[in-house]
Amino acid sequence: MQPLDKDSLFSIFDQGDEAIYQEHNVQDVLKNPFVLMGMVVNGVHNYRLMDIMYTRHYGNKYKSVQKEVKYKYFNKLYNYLLRIDQKDFLPEYKIGESFNGLDALTCLNEVLFYFEFIEEYEKCARIKMFIDLLKEEITNNVKT
Repeated sequence: MQPLDKDSLFSIFDQGDEAIYQEHNVQDVLKNPFVLMGMVVNGVHNYRLMDIMYTRHYGNKYKSVQKEVKYKYFNKLYNYLLRIDQKDFLPEYKIGESFNGLDALTCLNEVLFYFEFIEEYEKCARIKMFIDLLKEEITNNVKT
């Protein structure tokens, strides 16, 4: 049996949501911060499922590349966050209408904990900024 290729395991996600938006000629949507945040949230969910599926199907073969795959995948998710300007969290976008705020917090915390674990603290600072923004928005929505 051949070893698993860590670079192609998640190749289905290399194009991801962006390719779909471009295919349908609506790539302007990718400038919306909540679409990008939604891509991060969905990406975390997709990663969890794919990780479980590959672990069950390939077992130890997958375990040998699992850390590298997670690093590559979470960096791709982090790159979506880099494209979001915190000033773009405009009032006309409502978290509850764009995605579940608590789910987003859970997913962002998962990404944050991962980068804390591997000691990439610059990334942690950016992720924490979004966590704080989401917490503030959720708190404001609960109060009103």
